[in-house]
Amino acid sequence: MKLLGKLFTVLIVASVFVACSEDNESAKGRVSISITDAPIDDANVSAVFIAINSVELKGPDGWTTLDSFEEPVSIDLLSYQNGEVYFLTDEVIDAGSYSEVRLMLDIQERVNGIQQNEGCYIEYKDGSTQPLFVPSGGQSGYKAKGDFDIAAGGVVALILDFDVRKAVVEAGSSGKFILKPTIRLIANQDASMITGSFDQEDGGFSKIIVFAYADDTFTGSETDEPDDDDEVRFSNAITSSALTEEGGFTLAFMESGTYDLYFASYDENGEFIELIGSSNDVEVEAGVNLSLEISLSLLN
Repeated sequence: MKLLGKLFTVLIVASVFVACSEDNESAKGRVSISITDAPIDDANVSAVFIAINSVELKGPDGWTTLDSFEEPVSIDLLSYQNGEVYFLTDEVIDAGSYSEVRLMLDIQERVNGIQQNEGCYIEYKDGSTQPLFVPSGGQSGYKAKGDFDIAAGGVVALILDFDVRKAVVEAGSSGKFILKPTIRLIANQDASMITGSFDQEDGGFSKIIVFAYADDTFTGSETDEPDDDDEVRFSNAITSSALTEEGGFTLAFMESGTYDLYFASYDENGEFIELIGSSNDVEVEAGVNLSLEISLSLLN
């Protein structure tokens, strides 16, 4: 219930905004933006940091700056998983239809021959770091696409789901790590959550990750060894969650619809071992927390 409370702390913003009475404010609405993430495969990675200079929205009149920060906002994406969010900003803006959010990151530069964004880097458990380059992150921005409307006097709470498991890739053997634009945008009016427990019945698995797929979109190739360095297994999953030691999992900020959940085992280093099975046709309604109890013997 703690995670559920955190989810609806974001959603409840929509009920507390009162429109300004002045005529020049009658066509304004309010938008809040928060950031979340899904777990990364590599068990040796302890943090993935980005540094944000400003936030912009693309609407009826093109790009508009929603908020600009005096100092870059530094965020460890891996600290906000399983329904946890980092609240980034909340501002009044012109009402209308919007289609994109972009985060303007710190300037791009070259350090020791490696192009990077200062303040964007990967940190490992041994304390070492690797610079993280975001192509055009300081110029055209790191973008999330998705249509949403801001009504006059209304409020929209947006969640940006980075899913660094897909986003952080190494460019061949160059030693350069890139943050690809795989970010998912979810508007508050349709955000839901799947929480549950998985009983592995003494299966002896070291680590289990559950992947959520839109109904009937999983194919056998999802578990194949990727041909390219910038690809990952389970690449078409909507989101994922690593099971806790007690077997709990949380798939947060889901849109309403039908999903198939696939359970996969990994070793202690985050290397894929095998697909365990699936629980299919899981239906999720808008704004609802769906609770599941799944056991190994019930998987397909």
